[in-house]
Amino acid sequence: MFGNETISQVPEDPRPGESAWNMAALCATPLRWVTGWLFFSAFWRRVVLEPGKLDPNAAAYVGHEFVKFLPHAIGIKPFLAIALAHDGMLQGFMICFTVIEGLVGLALLLGLGTRLAALGTVLLSLGILLGSGWLGSTCLDEWQIGVLGVAAGTLLAMTGSGAWSLDRFWQNRFRSRAPKAWLIGLSSGAPKAGQPRWFRPAALVLASGSLVLTLATNQIFYGGLWGRLHNDSKTPHFALTNGRITAAGSVRFTLYRDGGPDTYGAFITTIRVRNAASEIVEQFDPGALKMLPPGSVRNTYALKVGPGPYGLIAPLGSKAILDLVPGRASTLPEGSYTIEVEDVSGLKWHAPAGWSM
Repeated sequence: MFGNETISQVPEDPRPGESAWNMAALCATPLRWVTGWLFFSAFWRRVVLEPGKLDPNAAAYVGHEFVKFLPHAIGIKPFLAIALAHDGMLQGFMICFTVIEGLVGLALLLGLGTRLAALGTVLLSLGILLGSGWLGSTCLDEWQIGVLGVAAGTLLAMTGSGAWSLDRFWQNRFRSRAPKAWLIGLSSGAPKAGQPRWFRPAALVLASGSLVLTLATNQIFYGGLWGRLHNDSKTPHFALTNGRITAAGSVRFTLYRDGGPDTYGAFITTIRVRNAASEIVEQFDPGALKMLPPGSVRNTYALKVGPGPYGLIAPLGSKAILDLVPGRASTLPEGSYTIEVEDVSGLKWHAPAGWSM
């Protein structure tokens, strides 16, 4: 059928084992392209489609998300707390993080410096996993993104990129010059030894490490291996601390919303004070809470506890000191008291409160 037609041939690989490496990298191309777009699209959204995401004065500022990450982050919580306390540091970090996401994503899409970009993928995904892996009220979204990103980066670090990549283009373009070992280590291709002895143990270590990280974070965040399943981002939760009651009936305590969905605020409708006999001795209803005078709520973070139509609204991660003064004269004798916070769903949280003059 073809007669004497000359059929073009793909140039033979110059080193033993190169074909196997390139075949593996070729098979990993869909993962490389999709992972590349996931990271580059984050850069694209913040810089091109909605620049307000990098503006601290805009409602869409992505730095506010760090407030939501803080309650149950693991490993990087001290850094998050410091960044949230310094607006300039937080904005600088967000800009750097966004630029790195863009560079890593673009490098993966183009297959340029693939192994270096894969390392960046692992580190970025690890940051996402440790910071926000506990979020996800329905599908464990952030945890899945984080662990799959680590696994994808690990795989691409082993395979490099295949035929449809700039790494491969440059290697073919300068085929007469054998690439240096360090260049292969940052880009793509087989080591000079083809498949060195260390490769199989290294692959096992990397695969095992990815699995251990996945199982460990699944257990820490959700109890996914044993014990009781839990999801800290499903039901609103408050931590009440540093409660104080005065003889005149004033109430002070720190309110921290450390759980529940990140897509909407929790609605506090009533705050009560109960005595040792569990009797209500002071109560602030929705009308009083939504009309609190200035200075009654002192917020710690950019996401603020504030008045709403039915009381107080507390976004995920918000933390504030509340100073509540009763609307009528009151005298509370020395004794044991409890502060009670109730939300619109009827859930209640309690904390002991000390008494002072």
